[in-house]
Amino acid sequence: MNQFLIDLDNVEIYEAGASLITLLAYPGEKEEIWARVHASLCSYALRTKAASEPDRQAVPQLIKPIHAFRSEEDISRDLRTLDRRMRDRIIAGRMGIGFLKEVVTRQVPEGLKRLSINELAELVLEDAGYSEPENVETRIWRPSLPVIHLATAFRLLLQPGEPESRPIGYKALLLDRNVIERLIHTAEDHRTLFMHSRSLRLDPQSLIRISLA
Repeated sequence: MNQFLIDLDNVEIYEAGASLITLLAYPGEKEEIWARVHASLCSYALRTKAASEPDRQAVPQLIKPIHAFRSEEDISRDLRTLDRRMRDRIIAGRMGIGFLKEVVTRQVPEGLKRLSINELAELVLEDAGYSEPENVETRIWRPSLPVIHLATAFRLLLQPGEPESRPIGYKALLLDRNVIERLIHTAEDHRTLFMHSRSLRLDPQSLIRISLA
């Protein structure tokens, strides 16, 4: 898969947001894992929406049974794993921003002797919980490569200074159309910039292209 289409007009906003989160966390996983995580995110979104809009709980609306009746145990299990993967993507996004800065400024980012994956991995060792940069590259950077442009865009959406160790909140990405659209547009801008990186040298087909229908 090298293209991913998000249709905000023909699905519920939370379904589109759940697709985007699932893509970011599981870019190379099997379809059944995608379906399970997507269903848990949609169910979580419905519960979150109901809690924040109690006056609308009696209003008739279309809801898919797979989302309405997913057990809390299944949701909790899937979101625990998702949290870990999203933290990895945030760390990879922080590394990727170094390559984006080089493209924009045509200089090695401040604080680095030279721009390389190893140097950037050294910077995130503490956040990643590893002692060797090779582990960061193998376990965080490489799995993130197909969606590194989405990871950098997501990293920029977080509050400045927000620690990577905090749980990731999904509400805005699931329920706010403007946030979803901004993330997609930013990710596509970053994908173009990555293609011009002299240090990273990515295959253009290796990055999943994300677009709005």
